[in-house]
Order: sequence, then C-alpha cells, then structure tokens
Amino acid sequence: MIKVERLRKLYGEIAAVDDAAFTAHAGEIFGLLGPNGAGKTTTIGCISGLLTPTAGRVLVDGHDVVRQGTAARRSIGVVPQELALYEDLTATENLEYWGGAQGMRNPGLKQRIGKVLELTGLQDRAREPVKRYSGGMKRRLHFACGIVHQPK
Repeated sequence: MIKVERLRKLYGEIAAVDDAAFTAHAGEIFGLLGPNGAGKTTTIGCISGLLTPTAGRVLVDGHDVVRQGTAARRSIGVVPQELALYEDLTATENLEYWGGAQGMRNPGLKQRIGKVLELTGLQDRAREPVKRYSGGMKRRLHFACGIVHQPK
C-alpha cells in the first residue's frame, strides 16, 4: 500500500505539490493524472525516495520513505518515463546492475533474472547489447529492471 498524507514539495517559493493525499491499495490499479505542471512527477519522486518532501508523509508498505527509505524502496518498483538502461550492456548485465542496486545477490539474483527475462520475452536476446534492441524490447527490459527485485 502507498499512503500519501498532506504531501507538499516546494522549490523556493513555488509549490510543485501542495497538500496531496491519497491511498493506493495492494492489487489496485491507481492512476495519477493531471495536466503538465500539476506535480505528478514530483509526487512520484517523493514516493520513490528520490525527492524529500517539504512537508507531509509518504508510506510505502508501512515504511516512511524519509525515515525508512531503504525498506520503502524495496517494496516499490519504479519504471521512469525515460529509459534507464545501459545500452552497451546486455539485458542480463542491466538486470544484474539494477538487482544489485536493490541489494540482491546470487544465486537468487540469477534465478530472478531468468524469470523476468522469460516474463518479458527477452530470454533469447539476453546476452545481446541493448543498443541492438528495438524500441519495444528496450521498454520491456526497462520494465524488467523495475521488477527484478520483486517489489510488492
């Protein structure tokens, strides 16, 4: 579950997010919609721990993202709008990197990489440099990197 309570994020005197509050329950599809400049990206940044809220509180799986950031980040998978892949590396190497960044180690990491490659249909191209992938294949790998650590 993700719970946002009275979230506020200021950049100087400009409020990018002002008093946002919502709860997204486990197993629920939740959309964060609004016009350009509404604070959607800033809100996601605060939820994922990339940005520190000016005020309010964000809980991910019961963990406060400011006080218990590591535990909160283990429970969430983020797939940003822009691709976050290393194009000279293979799919397997990208997944090893992102899994390692989440604290995963072998042999569990190798097993999980095999599962997400199968899930995304990339197992046959796992050892090929990402720069040779089509746009759709890169999107699938990008998604795989966001779920390799099995977020709730």
